[in-house]
Amino acid sequence: MISEVLLQQIAQGEDLHTEFRRDASDVDALAQVVCSFLNTQGGTVFCGVGDAGEVLGLPVHENGAVGPGGMHQALAERLTPSALFTVSEDMLDAKMVLTIEVPEGKDRPYVCDGRVFVRKGALTVPVDAEALRDMVQLKAVSAERWERRPSTAMDEADLDHDEVRALVTEASEAGRQRFDNVEDDDAVLAALGLANAKGYTQGADVLFARNPALRHPQTRVRLIRYATGKTGDAYLDDRQLQGPMVQVLLRAFEWLRTQLPMAQRFDSDPGAPLVRRARPAYPEAAVREGLVNAFAHREYASFSGGLTVSVYPDRIEIWNAGRLPEGLKPADLKRNHPSLPANPDMAQVLYLRGLMERIGRGTQKILEACADHELRQPQWDDRETGVTLTLWGPGDEQAMQPLLNARQQALLGVMKPDERLRPAEYRERFASAVSERQARRDLVLLEELGLLRVEGAGAATTYVRTGRTWAG
Repeated sequence: MISEVLLQQIAQGEDLHTEFRRDASDVDALAQVVCSFLNTQGGTVFCGVGDAGEVLGLPVHENGAVGPGGMHQALAERLTPSALFTVSEDMLDAKMVLTIEVPEGKDRPYVCDGRVFVRKGALTVPVDAEALRDMVQLKAVSAERWERRPSTAMDEADLDHDEVRALVTEASEAGRQRFDNVEDDDAVLAALGLANAKGYTQGADVLFARNPALRHPQTRVRLIRYATGKTGDAYLDDRQLQGPMVQVLLRAFEWLRTQLPMAQRFDSDPGAPLVRRARPAYPEAAVREGLVNAFAHREYASFSGGLTVSVYPDRIEIWNAGRLPEGLKPADLKRNHPSLPANPDMAQVLYLRGLMERIGRGTQKILEACADHELRQPQWDDRETGVTLTLWGPGDEQAMQPLLNARQQALLGVMKPDERLRPAEYRERFASAVSERQARRDLVLLEELGLLRVEGAGAATTYVRTGRTWAG
């Protein structure tokens, strides 16, 4: 199903970041749009959506492409240099929409079949000579990002050829990318911008070296399970992982799966027998996505950086030594926001290997998984030391009670599931004695506790009562 976030983006119409296409037959034109998003500020192409935003749908696997993977391959072949973007199928009322999500590129200018395109308002246009000169000059003076710098100490003997073979196989099976010379590992890495005449890049080192921690100790991942809360110092488990990035990620996820408790609950269907069912206390989709995001966005440049996964009795914390992009706040992660991957070369490999499904939608996937699991909304904290994602476990609902004031309790006492409320209405009915700022804080806390969900943004913001119960 298409997510609420994408539906809201479609409802806002075409603009600098959004393009509608009635069909997906003109791959050359689609490639030009993708090129323009890469060269500007990123964006999304919706194929199967009319000019006015009406969802028309596409025939499944239109144009002979083998699903979204076939479209990804067709677009990638028309773009230079290699770029990160994702192609997905979304369904709405049995209508298929092909969604192409493109982050702002870090290797501009990007070229499509010999030409450079940019975004001007809601239009894709060829770049003029002056703008192209500015792009080239900016690239010449910009500092090379860490993952693209040469790995001076890595040589062919360090390369884990099995990892390269796994990439080629998985990318091909998913239809996401085919390589011209699949038997030449260096040619495969060169096609992804991970190798050149100077040798391997540091991104290649992290991804495909047998033990990158010998040169980059910050690539190690620490896994800790605590016996008690944060003030305790008793460890039930404490270990470090090192090796090629994808292997470390998969091992970290498998370790986490063994640590997660099972939650017992009765079937919520009124017509079903009263049967107690067991399921993981945390949704595996949220845990997996949280790990992938941490690996993709972490800061690799500093030896003091790292990634730590901490399991407590009531929560999981995933910390990485990265920062949110400038201008992006933790609250923005819960809504539609621009995708600015810190390490696009590494993210590209995660996508090709099927570990990253979409660009810029990971936080929404985490939110949706936690909501489906009836858990408190996850929390992101951005500090000087890095970004931490906290996934809250199924706690005692009574523990929520001290967090809620009389205004919030009054709202929950009368609001029914799926009932809607605007911030101004909340203040008028329940919070007239406090400031507008405090009233909004009330609603934000209820959203964080999973008791309300937010739809829309700005003046169109609406809060909707969820089905989660509150022990008041």
